[in-house]
Amino acid sequence: MENLKTDVTQQFDIRYPIICAPMFLVSSVKMVVAASESGGLGTFPALNYRPIEIYRQTIKQIKAQTDKPFGINIIAQKSNKYQHKQVEHALEERVPLIITSLGNPKDIIRLSHQVNTKVYCDVTGYEHAKKVADLGADGLIAVGFGAGGHAGDISPLALVPHLVKTVNLPVIAAGSIVDGAGMAAAFSLGASAVYMGTRFIASKEAEVSERYKHEIIRAMSEDIVNTDRVDGFPGNFIRTKELEAIGLEKGLIEAVLIKSKRIKRFISLSRAARSLFGDVNSKASYKTVFSAGHGIGLIDEILSIREIMEKTVKEYREIKGTLP
Repeated sequence: MENLKTDVTQQFDIRYPIICAPMFLVSSVKMVVAASESGGLGTFPALNYRPIEIYRQTIKQIKAQTDKPFGINIIAQKSNKYQHKQVEHALEERVPLIITSLGNPKDIIRLSHQVNTKVYCDVTGYEHAKKVADLGADGLIAVGFGAGGHAGDISPLALVPHLVKTVNLPVIAAGSIVDGAGMAAAFSLGASAVYMGTRFIASKEAEVSERYKHEIIRAMSEDIVNTDRVDGFPGNFIRTKELEAIGLEKGLIEAVLIKSKRIKRFISLSRAARSLFGDVNSKASYKTVFSAGHGIGLIDEILSIREIMEKTVKEYREIKGTLP
């Protein structure tokens, strides 16, 4: 199938402008390699592999299985106690792409550019996008409303074209994109690539439970719940009995306490620490609840990552050919 040419495909020398998004406790070596070998670009969250020695081994495993580019998502917030080592090992291994989430990416950008590693930053609005652009970011991940996990509050229909118009950087559209139609919509808004996460969970290579894959196939957009009860920050999850058991409504005491920004932040960070670093058997854990985006209702079969990539590109080309 013929390559698609955009700023992102040229920057990373990949065939298709499709990024297999980094997903906490979902993205694996198998998924990253499959995505990159299929013409897109695979990524994974650094926090999926701990302790730090296993993280370093994981990078080496990916490099041993593919010579194609891949990326690592690193949380730039102080709460990520592994941050500096994660960056250090990624740069020593010359990882082509680092994606930053939360926090200030200034040092990551500075260090990455010393070894020609590109840095793309998750952003949910113009102010943050302008800040990271001024710091030297190489591109933006426009995380719009409807994305799986921690989504933004702005519709991609507004966010993507606004960032394309006002920030002179390639923009990757994220949020509810699961097929060629979503890809065509993103490109019509000016995006240079698309982030696809939820769609790749329902893949043969995804090393998640069959229950998770079944929920992806079963659920509709109406089954997605936005809640901060899992890890302290608002995120999109599939409504299941396990999610409801957490208690989706705030209690009276918490509702009063979070009127203080300081207390609200403390509660959020405490939940985040528990979810990311704490007891994996906790009912408020990514082991027991399933993150997904609004595009879930358009997913009805489990395919290989290569099949998903090629099907998406084929659909995109067909739609593009019918546009006026």
